[in-house]
Amino acid sequence: MRLAVGAFLFEGNTFSPVVTRRADFEAKYCFAGEAVLSRLAGTGTEIAGAVAEAARRKAELVPLIATHGGAGGRVARDCHDEFVADLLARLAAALPVDGIYLALHGAFVAEGIDDVEGELLAQVRRIAGAVPVVVSCDMHAHVTPAMLAHCDALIGYCHYPHDDTFETGERALAILADTVAGRLKPAMRACRAPLLAPAQRQRTRGDGPMAEIRSRAAAREQGIIRAVSHFCVQPWMDLPGMGFTSVVVAHDDAAAASRVAREIAGMAWDARNRFVVETVAPRAGVRAGLASPGFVVLADAADCVGGGASGDSVAVLPALLAEAPDAPAALHIVDAPAAAAAHRAGVGARLRLGLGNKLDPSYGAPVDVEAAVVSISDGRFVYAGGLMKGVAAEMGPSAVLRVGAVDVLVGSRSAYEYGDEAFRANGIDPRARKFVVVKNPMNYQQAYAGAAAMIILDTPGPTTPNLAGLPWRRADRPLFPLDVEFTPAFVDFPM
Repeated sequence: MRLAVGAFLFEGNTFSPVVTRRADFEAKYCFAGEAVLSRLAGTGTEIAGAVAEAARRKAELVPLIATHGGAGGRVARDCHDEFVADLLARLAAALPVDGIYLALHGAFVAEGIDDVEGELLAQVRRIAGAVPVVVSCDMHAHVTPAMLAHCDALIGYCHYPHDDTFETGERALAILADTVAGRLKPAMRACRAPLLAPAQRQRTRGDGPMAEIRSRAAAREQGIIRAVSHFCVQPWMDLPGMGFTSVVVAHDDAAAASRVAREIAGMAWDARNRFVVETVAPRAGVRAGLASPGFVVLADAADCVGGGASGDSVAVLPALLAEAPDAPAALHIVDAPAAAAAHRAGVGARLRLGLGNKLDPSYGAPVDVEAAVVSISDGRFVYAGGLMKGVAAEMGPSAVLRVGAVDVLVGSRSAYEYGDEAFRANGIDPRARKFVVVKNPMNYQQAYAGAAAMIILDTPGPTTPNLAGLPWRRADRPLFPLDVEFTPAFVDFPM
């Protein structure tokens, strides 16, 4: 069995002005040909899972490209075109193959292209013909009719925080191999509910609406039902067709797949009010944290680089300096000019500079501070968990600047917070501080489990949980929570 495999992942945010370029992909991972297998084997990625499953099945893998651009605004068109041309050329050269597995995100947007995955899969199908194509996606995929029309099976991560990417690659490769062997005749159906869900309530473990949905989906995966996936959608994309989508792959029974897909979508709609997130103003959040004994997490999720924000907001810094001037705190931002200034000045120097809000000034102005340079680094570290487990990353020239009692980790490029790896690589133990400011909506709940308090702040930015406050123009309406009182129209996707 000869199977082509590749990965092309990026999560877009249409409310972010940050243009993502090739260097942003290369700062995560970017491999082609045999390096796809040799460099990613043993990591936590989908490709690594596919490698392991292929070895068990004695299948030959033909690697295409594998890259992950993280998240941001739209990807530059030339960058997109270059990667797609490379992937398609390698696929054409690899033919004939028995099947194709592609690890995609599902929320990839590029300059001039709203549905990158749908267009890519259409091109893959034109080149490869009728061979089986299986796709895996992030749980935050914006699943489109075009994506489903041009593959035989589409599955998603089961967990949020995302820690099952390896297992997703295993599952996808197994579905592909069984399809090639004739043991599975995929019948795929999908159903979309008009619902956007803030990420803070999407945790799939413990209590909560997504944990219950995941449990129901897993229970349905038996008999002829091979895979039940639920996609909460990246909620910061102003595009038609947005909503919570369930996708079911059954063995040769489209009606059964359709019934389960509608059941899962309906369950999400019924839980819609449980996804709503309450936030507090930064200064009020700091005061509340001071009243809580022990280590406190302040969540500035509106500036989440993993959701497409710039990562350079300093909205929480003035609140810390005003309300808790003596409380040790840690904060991570993107500010290449500040990092460069620190490298020029050297450790021990004192600087006067405007910090942050340079990449996306629409959400605030730089904060004038006096800072001491505590340390400088090349910004390299290795992810210890999450979907990038074992992958080396780099933030570019970086520095720790001490502003009052706050240690500000300043990187030249963004790096998502799966845990505290970036802090620790730069000598900061967040748990030794009174406060740590995190810029993600979910991972901190796992990474900093045991904190005395976790406070979600009402801060400006393109990844805010206050979805109704964003300037929506293209999304189909009505759509919860932008609209509240309406009878939902569920959309079934016939294949």
